[in-house]
Amino acid sequence: MENNINLLKKLHILFVDDERLIREIVSDMLSDSVGHVSLASNGREGLEFYLNSLRPIDIVISDQTMPVMHGLDMLEKIKEHNPSQKCIMITAHSEAKYMLRAIEIGIEHFMIKPISFSKLETILHDLAYKIEQEILLVEKERLNQRQLLDHAFNTSLISLVNNIPLPSFIIDQNDQIIAGNSEISTIFIGTPFYKNFIDKTLNLKDILSSNSLSQINPLICDWKEEFLLIEEDLSFEIEENVYKPKIKRILSNNNIPFYLLCLIETTRLAK
Repeated sequence: MENNINLLKKLHILFVDDERLIREIVSDMLSDSVGHVSLASNGREGLEFYLNSLRPIDIVISDQTMPVMHGLDMLEKIKEHNPSQKCIMITAHSEAKYMLRAIEIGIEHFMIKPISFSKLETILHDLAYKIEQEILLVEKERLNQRQLLDHAFNTSLISLVNNIPLPSFIIDQNDQIIAGNSEISTIFIGTPFYKNFIDKTLNLKDILSSNSLSQINPLICDWKEEFLLIEEDLSFEIEENVYKPKIKRILSNNNIPFYLLCLIETTRLAK
């Protein structure tokens, strides 16, 4: 896990206060440890900046009493827009009405003026760690979801190829055979390719004759896409048999192409 200094360097903080001197002091102090600090002079200006910022804001720090729009009003609108937004409320008085409303809005931390920079830094470290953990959790959930989708897609490919009565298999973009039915397995039994086929380490180009290989080295694009485009018959020689495979493209959930090849035997080469 990254140390606290590196975590703070990733942060983009929006600091909102109507007093220019306080904005400058806080900006100078935060700039030593935080990656980027943006400033606003009132709630409306802060809200507009937040909603239109090209760089996502990680933490909003705001004073309460300001002209045009108070801090809590701004933070409430920000929380409505993004409930997970991390916010720090600064006020001159520990008044219960402000505290209760801030809790209802979902403000994470409160500070009483004057600002203690050591306390602020501690709070920022805490929020930076929470942000990192939330990002890791989202990435983990996305990875799990992708793995579930990939598993479902792979299962559907296996089911598809197993229900075809002709020798059939599926290859990826690199011509690796990733699935095949019992009919194609029968062709490979007794050949040097059978073990690799079972282990799913067999590449289509490994089993083709030199004549067949010359057909799948097109100049225009990937040979599979080229034959799909021109709809021309393609002949394969495998273990002294000539096949004319039918090719069909299948797209995964991530739009990655896979190719189903059904082999139709045409002739047996003379020995």
